[in-house]
Amino acid sequence: MTGALSLQAQTTLGGRVGLNIANASVDGLANVISPDLSPIATFTGGITFNQTFDDRLSFSSGIFYKRKGFEASESLSLEVLDIELPIDLSGSLKTRLDYIEVPLLLNLRFNNTAKVQPYIEFGPAFSYAVRGTVQPSVTVILELELKEQDLDLTKDRYNRMEVSGQAVGGIKIPYGAGVFDLGVSYTHSITDSIDDTLLNIELRNYGFLVHAGWAMPIGGNVAP
Repeated sequence: MTGALSLQAQTTLGGRVGLNIANASVDGLANVISPDLSPIATFTGGITFNQTFDDRLSFSSGIFYKRKGFEASESLSLEVLDIELPIDLSGSLKTRLDYIEVPLLLNLRFNNTAKVQPYIEFGPAFSYAVRGTVQPSVTVILELELKEQDLDLTKDRYNRMEVSGQAVGGIKIPYGAGVFDLGVSYTHSITDSIDDTLLNIELRNYGFLVHAGWAMPIGGNVAP
């Protein structure tokens, strides 16, 4: 079947970089006791692979480095003799998790003969956490960042393997021998990245990504 497809299909390889707006959702006891979670802007990049089946349908994959995480913050006010002072104490903790991600997506293209070619992609993505860090900081008038610390991902509370659902929408612009690729995507984890049964805390990553890329055909004569 692979041999028959290669006669009429085309394979393209390329690169892609992007900005990932990462955050996390929390379930369990943490909903009551946890501080506010806010997104962090992180980098992603990697190699793209696309195998066309016909003039509309193709398979899209690749290998990406993607940083996920969130910022947890909490603020306190000072009181002396029941008088609230105009001084706020706050602290935050940025959690960053570095993943190697492999998406397996179905790609549907539109208007292949036009100069701008819209497409959508959807499917699962599989990720493996290779490193995790936390960056604490405190604010008393001025913000002070404390020493960054590594997370021990070998502990039972961390699930290094992550399965997510991913949806992508974008455009491709043919130029010369290759094609520019611009798009946005949303990824939401199906599995927990942190599952602490003792504290009843379950945390799942999600995020929006804006990407730009370039790809070139490496076989066949069909235009992408």
